Amino acid sequence: MGLDLNAIEGDPILGFMDEHDTDSEECARILKALGDETRLKIVQLLLKGEKSVSDIVRSLCMGQPQASHHLSILRASGLVGTRREGNKVINFIHPGKYFLNKKETGLDLGCCSVNFDNPN
Repeated sequence: MGLDLNAIEGDPILGFMDEHDTDSEECARILKALGDETRLKIVQLLLKGEKSVSDIVRSLCMGQPQASHHLSILRASGLVGTRREGNKVINFIHPGKYFLNKKETGLDLGCCSVNFDNPN
C-alpha cells in the first residue's frame, strides 16, 4: 500500500512539482543570500531607494570591498540589479520582488515574503 506519485485525483504530482522547481530554486537562492545580517541591512537600505556602493558604505560604516562582496552575492541571487549612472553603479531591488505600503516594507519572493519593520 503506497502512494502513487504519478497521480492523485488524476493530476500528475511529479509534473506539478517540475513546473514549480524553478521558482523554488530561485526562492531558496534568495533566502540563502538573505541569511547574513549585513546583506539584510543592505536590502533594507535598497528598499528605501536605489544606492551606489559608496552610499551603502557610508550608511553602514563598512569598507568598500566588504559592501561590494555582499552586493555581489545579492546580485547572484537575482534579488538585486544594477544600472550605470555616469561613473557610478546603482544598485536596486528588482521590481516585482518587493512591496511597499504605509505599514510594511518587505520582499515578496513568490514562495514566501519577508517583512521588515518600518522604523519611524
